[in-house]
Amino acid sequence: MTLRSNKNEILWNLINSGLAGLLVLLGSFADGNISLTSFLAATVAAGVVAINKFKDYWDLEKGEYSQKLFNFF
Repeated sequence: MTLRSNKNEILWNLINSGLAGLLVLLGSFADGNISLTSFLAATVAAGVVAINKFKDYWDLEKGEYSQKLFNFF
C-alpha cells in the first residue's frame, strides 16, 4: 500500500511543518515582550504555518494518494 511505503516521507514532512511553526512561535519572543495575548497570537500563527506547510507538501502528493486511498478493489 502506498501509505505504508511512504510513511517516513509523510512523517518527515509533518516534522518539518512542526518545526516551521515552532520557528514562528520562537520568533514572536524576539522582542522580549511576552504576554498571554502575544503568546496566544503566536501559537495560532504557528499552527497556521504548520498546517500550511504540510498542505503544500500534500498538494504535491495528492495525485498519488487520492487514486489509491479509497480504492477497495
